Amino acid sequence: MKAIRITILAAVLALDLKVQGDGLININFTDGGSNVGSGQIDVVNGYAVSGYFDVTAGLAAGNYTLYTAGGTGTFQNLITSPSGRFIYDNAVYVPPATNPQYPATNPILDNGGLLFTDASNNEVNLWGNADGSYTFDAFINNAYLDPTGIIGTSTITPTPEPSSLALIALMLVPAGILFRPNPKLQLPK
Repeated sequence: MKAIRITILAAVLALDLKVQGDGLININFTDGGSNVGSGQIDVVNGYAVSGYFDVTAGLAAGNYTLYTAGGTGTFQNLITSPSGRFIYDNAVYVPPATNPQYPATNPILDNGGLLFTDASNNEVNLWGNADGSYTFDAFINNAYLDPTGIIGTSTITPTPEPSSLALIALMLVPAGILFRPNPKLQLPK
């Protein structure tokens, strides 16, 4: 019985670590017009460490990779992109973490946001705003897509990892053992 309790406790603790913000995050962006993109980032300790963003419609159409060579920062200590056109920090605030810059609306990204680049050194920046919306802009072939940025709707959601799903299944095994019928304990007919 003690081994089952330890197994359940270990599984619950492992799942709690995933809830704290580490793992895969899906990104979908549309401005309701011509700019549409989607991708995925891998978050470790509150920072995007790898990922991609594919712009499928608009002037920035193409495949971009999360830019990590410049490191990570905070909303108070932003990093300048290689072109010098954007600031970013690659910080991600997945609930229950709170965005310290915008705690009232709590967007997952702060005003630095994420920086993505392609093989031609074009840049795409996606960041959060005080009202909870997100802004997308790109610097393509030495010109801004829109110097003011394009505000649109974005959904940024955690993706369950196979390891998390396996832990959930592992948690169900002890419950199945505890609640299985025991033929010796059945009432006579």
